[in-house]
Amino acid sequence: MGRKNFKTFKLISLEEVSCRLSGVPTARLSVHEMVSVENSVGRVLAEDVVSKVNIPDRRIAVFDGYAVISSDISSALLDNPVTLKIVGETFSDTTSPRTLSPGAAVYTACGAPVSDAGDAVIKVENTRLMGGHVQVISPLEPGKNIALVGEDVKKGDRILAKSSILRPQDVGLLAGIGLRSVKVMKKPKVGIISIGDELAKSRKSGKISNNYALMISGLVSEICCDPRLLGIATDDLGQIKKAISKGVEKMDVVTTIAGCSVGVKDLVPRAIKDLGGSILLHGVKLSPGTPMGVGILKGKPVVMLPGYIVSAYAAFYTLLAPIITNIIGLTTEKFFPIIKARLTHDVRGKQVSTFMRVRLRSLDSGFSAEPVRGGSSRLSTLVKSNGYTIVPIKKELKKGELVDVVFYDMYEFSRFSMNG
Repeated sequence: MGRKNFKTFKLISLEEVSCRLSGVPTARLSVHEMVSVENSVGRVLAEDVVSKVNIPDRRIAVFDGYAVISSDISSALLDNPVTLKIVGETFSDTTSPRTLSPGAAVYTACGAPVSDAGDAVIKVENTRLMGGHVQVISPLEPGKNIALVGEDVKKGDRILAKSSILRPQDVGLLAGIGLRSVKVMKKPKVGIISIGDELAKSRKSGKISNNYALMISGLVSEICCDPRLLGIATDDLGQIKKAISKGVEKMDVVTTIAGCSVGVKDLVPRAIKDLGGSILLHGVKLSPGTPMGVGILKGKPVVMLPGYIVSAYAAFYTLLAPIITNIIGLTTEKFFPIIKARLTHDVRGKQVSTFMRVRLRSLDSGFSAEPVRGGSSRLSTLVKSNGYTIVPIKKELKKGELVDVVFYDMYEFSRFSMNG
């Protein structure tokens, strides 16, 4: 293989990338599965959830106390209590609470049904127990301390919308309305293939060097997907074709790391074409990350991430994340929060857009974004930063100017929210 095999590609803008990604097949949008409610945290709903019951399904007490007729205690005061006869007690498992008549009270535990005639529940702390009677020392307006039928959820209410990502509180509500299983989007399987002779040699020598694949796998797992590490292919066209072909057969999306630039050993684009696929885009006006690309093979996307880790991160957010989230019917903003922050330094744009790593900090007046400098191979710059902003082509940004910063993931957002 000689130098005549060097390739070139035409770079496209980030705006054009968005247009072309609309051409990625999304047939999996209709693929769903039923899972148990207890195992549904973090899954994406495949349909609206409508309650078939009222919560609560009967009037219940919201405090431990006594169900009363409010007009009976309208004159109650600390130095002039009203005495009522206790005619029964009601707990959460009581099916038929005792009938309440004027001058009477029914002890009612928190969550227990309230007697039909009762129109208020006086808290225990506002009473004095006197044998079989209770003294009430304060008045109470009708309806006080009673949750009405359907006050929390009404029968027929849409309680969760399709495409919601289920949180623990959502799962609690699903269980509360009596659901045992729920329809969710099936997690797309994303196969990750690392390319490079140096990786294969390191693996044989017992070194752990395929750390970039672990990082991309971690990012993929955070966006409701099932990442699969498909191993390492050397810089050999046959091996790369075999790895991609096997991946496409079993995965919903395949992504490669390295092998997509313009050198003699950058064989991933050729492998996709040789297998009968097409190249949707190859080369983006974004630095680092310029050689990134997307191919389509057997109706499935093959996303080409560059070999340097910062470039791979830039390509993940630019290509892989939008493709995956579109497949499950969501947008990237669901997973990567955006915050406005003021630059701590002047920044000058390049001939292409810049994927600029930044360190966000909380200020009394808002947030600051400090650029984290370093080459595309410096993993430490990703560790020192917690998000990124895109610097437009040839744009000069001044210190103090507001920019949109995208958090790397929800974990970074949560950590920043707690620590600032």
